[in-house]
Amino acid sequence: MHLNTRIVLGGILLFLLPASLQASFVEPEVDSITVSGDISVSQSKLLHGTGLKPGSSLLRITPVEVQNGIVSNLSALGYLSSTVDVQWPLWDDETAIVRISVDTGMRSLLSGLVFKGITLFSADSLANLYPGATYEPVTPEDTLAFRNAVLNSYSERGYINASLHINLLSLSEIEGRTGANTGYRAVECVIDENNQVFLGSVTVTGLETVREKVITRELMISPGDSLNMELLRQSISLIYHLGLFQDVRFSYHDCPDDSSIVNLFVAVTESRYHRIDLGTGYISPSAVFGSTRWLHPNIMGNNQRLTIGFHYMEYFGSNVGRKIEPEITYEEPWFFSTRWRWQLKLGYLNLSIPGLFQRSYSITSSFARNITDHLKFIAGYSLEYEKYIEEDQENAEWYTTSSVTSFLIHDTRSPLLNPFRGHWMMAEGKLSGSILGGADYYRFCNEARWFIPFGDDFVLAMRMRSGVAFPYGDDVSVPPDDRFFMGGGTTVRGYPFNSLGPKDNDDNPIGGRVEILSNFEARARIIGNLGLVLFTDAGGLWKSLDDINLESTGFGVGVGLRYNTVFGPIRVDYGFAPTWSNSLKRGKFYFGLGHAF
Repeated sequence: MHLNTRIVLGGILLFLLPASLQASFVEPEVDSITVSGDISVSQSKLLHGTGLKPGSSLLRITPVEVQNGIVSNLSALGYLSSTVDVQWPLWDDETAIVRISVDTGMRSLLSGLVFKGITLFSADSLANLYPGATYEPVTPEDTLAFRNAVLNSYSERGYINASLHINLLSLSEIEGRTGANTGYRAVECVIDENNQVFLGSVTVTGLETVREKVITRELMISPGDSLNMELLRQSISLIYHLGLFQDVRFSYHDCPDDSSIVNLFVAVTESRYHRIDLGTGYISPSAVFGSTRWLHPNIMGNNQRLTIGFHYMEYFGSNVGRKIEPEITYEEPWFFSTRWRWQLKLGYLNLSIPGLFQRSYSITSSFARNITDHLKFIAGYSLEYEKYIEEDQENAEWYTTSSVTSFLIHDTRSPLLNPFRGHWMMAEGKLSGSILGGADYYRFCNEARWFIPFGDDFVLAMRMRSGVAFPYGDDVSVPPDDRFFMGGGTTVRGYPFNSLGPKDNDDNPIGGRVEILSNFEARARIIGNLGLVLFTDAGGLWKSLDDINLESTGFGVGVGLRYNTVFGPIRVDYGFAPTWSNSLKRGKFYFGLGHAF
């Protein structure tokens, strides 16, 4: 027992000793800093980023770190040959004084660029790549950026083995201009272009069900073209976006018979690309939806896509009813070996809510193409067999109608699911009937969304949307699926789903022919993945342009929470109309995945 007691007491002492030493030990701190030398730089600029200041712990930074930081700061100002000496206080010094001696040397200002060895580019075109300007300081950051830009320009032309050596020529003093401690310095660029390299053969391995052509047609350069590494990196991204592969790797091998040719080897691993998507959602207290979709993106080994989907929406409350939309879509990604994407869709619509009934069968053929990286054009033709009943009608005749539709979309949002910057703009036009046959009406609408960041945790998001849909000729109506509806969690919050706009004699929404909508959101990150949103919405629907007025416009304000996930933000909003009496009590909650816009 006596031995065990001593062991326990010893353990307690060993546990308490470090804690007592830590409690009594105080880290030595910098009392003051002195800087000597003929310098024209303030002490704050000189020490920026070094961590050295009065009160700093002498144990958390070192003299070498301070010295390197000061040299880097001076180099960024053009003092390329500066010398710095840092004297650290001793442990037994009563006052901890850090003494810094600086000799900046001559300050280098750019007098010009001198090129040697260039034949592919002009000197002026390469000089334009230099980020600085004449008579500004020569800095390591600028020369490094310039070197990378020049080599990238050569790489884009296939000169992937080009090299660039940058030499700083000797200084010449400037008299009576910027001080005796400043001089001109030219930057000499010695380029060895080497030989131009071309793409040779392309070999693809790892394919099981996908044809090799699916890979090779996504390459942005072809055999015989000059080797462009940036375009090949973009090609990898395009192949991934096909949705057929879980791994894509490029490797390059010199041609044994010709040093100017590089052969490309593409190794891929196919994924299990058959997919079934199930979804359900809550749009407002008045509507929920469910959907299922089966996708086969490679039905004939050539990336042709077949999709079979079913969408169901159930309306509650005063607008009890349902909307059923099954569809089958076939998509050809390279129509006649061009970059036009062709799609054929068979659809059915059954809409039944108070005041409106519509049933239609449709076949749509459309073409789409990316004009630029951010600009997309879509055009299509639809043939529909439909009927609809509204307001006081008791029955309606089936009829056949044709229409053409076009879209122009410009999208620079980043990231896509939770935009922090960029914009999304869309213009749509539709013409039905006339020489095409069927119901005579037209529809035009446009929408713009902007996302403006203010710092890392705050984004201002805005949306503006407008549209018109009118009959012409002898027709007096527009089918319900081409009218505009508004109110709810994605348009004007604070109002029931689709409650704004024209109504029939029983106060049932029947949609409008004129639409104007605006939304503003201030999105701020609170902590981690949790964010707060303040929003204001305004919008209205009318039967004609003459009916537009503020009295029939809906206004909504409110607050929301966002929790970011890999699938986009989970959204909870509470909105109310400040124009109502008891507006807070009459407000509504909205839940969803993704932002309102």
